[in-house]
Amino acid sequence: MARQRSLSTNMFRPGTLVLAALCLLAGIWLGHLRNNTPAAHPQVNSSLKVYFSPDGGATRELVRLIDSAQKSVDVQAYSFTSKPVIKALIRAKDRGVDVEIILDRSNVARKNYRTHTYRRLISPGLDAVYTAGIPTYIDDRYLIAHNKVMLIDGHILITGSFNFSYAAAHFNAENMLVIKNIPALIKQYQTNFEFHEKTSQRYKPGLILEHQFHFPRYH
Repeated sequence: MARQRSLSTNMFRPGTLVLAALCLLAGIWLGHLRNNTPAAHPQVNSSLKVYFSPDGGATRELVRLIDSAQKSVDVQAYSFTSKPVIKALIRAKDRGVDVEIILDRSNVARKNYRTHTYRRLISPGLDAVYTAGIPTYIDDRYLIAHNKVMLIDGHILITGSFNFSYAAAHFNAENMLVIKNIPALIKQYQTNFEFHEKTSQRYKPGLILEHQFHFPRYH
């Protein structure tokens, strides 16, 4: 009985409890690493919130987050026709926020899939942000530059199927996920944004696209 009491007492000593807690945290951290799932920074409150379309409030939340931006807004978009979002990005630029946008080639040229030729057609959204002086790039190295991403102030990530368009907000079945304060994950998206920016063409009127996508031949 004396031995059993001694073991029981040792198990609940403060130092033992601290060590056990540290081991547990280490196990959780290693689990994140093994699964390649980024862990949240321990000193900030991370959060996840999802918005579904149609009429689920995604555009309203996008505009609110852009209007709250203090330093930077980085955008990757396929369809780029939402007037509230475009106006919010221009407001951010006008108050000194660093705004950069990467768009799909369909914003400068439309493909005729019957003849496989392109017709120059500048989208109103592209024309509006260019006129406002926002650096805008055309990602023409792919069949479709299909990313829908916003990065705000280095700690907010917005992604999902939700295009920045009226149709996505009101007619389509879509989802938009707002992720806050998960640094490792946001860094991956930021690195990917910078890669696409470097491999895209800065838009200016009369821009000639350098790449035309061809499907690879499969044997």
